[in-house]
Amino acid sequence: MPDFKMEHNRLFDNLENALNNDLASIAVEANGGRSILFVYPNEDDDKYIEEGKQRLDADRFVFIDIREALTEYINNIGKKTFDDMYENFGKEVYRSENSPKGTFFYFLMEKIGEVLNADKSPVLVHTGTLYDLDIQNIHIMEDEIVLRAKRPLVVFYPATIVNGQIFFLGKVPASHYRCIVIQ
Repeated sequence: MPDFKMEHNRLFDNLENALNNDLASIAVEANGGRSILFVYPNEDDDKYIEEGKQRLDADRFVFIDIREALTEYINNIGKKTFDDMYENFGKEVYRSENSPKGTFFYFLMEKIGEVLNADKSPVLVHTGTLYDLDIQNIHIMEDEIVLRAKRPLVVFYPATIVNGQIFFLGKVPASHYRCIVIQ
């Protein structure tokens, strides 16, 4: 088992190297995408987020905490409205192919778009919040907002790796498509 500090530094060095590439290089390596999937052990989520906030320059990066975004979304529409929508539409309140506007996914993509429009890179953290909400990293990375971006999206991704396969939170196989994977 690698020493935590050495592994931690190695991953952040690799992330910083990837972020120093121009967007065209990132897109080539990411199959046309503009995202970086930053993979680290599930149990170290808070440690990696804290270190990321120290290492990534606030002039270039904005952290979007998905836990806070979900709370903000529910507060914006109102708890009663959210409960009614969930009762009537189930998980489609989070992401819907039929009616995307008004969903949490739409709200999250608007937040990402605001950061990109400010000419900064969004950094998604506490992505474990998305587990079982029918929102996967590929939905975010393949959204037009991200695919048209002039800055890369960084996704902090707690996962386990088994035989080369990444499992989000140790459970859901992760897509490597449309992103550079730092692991």
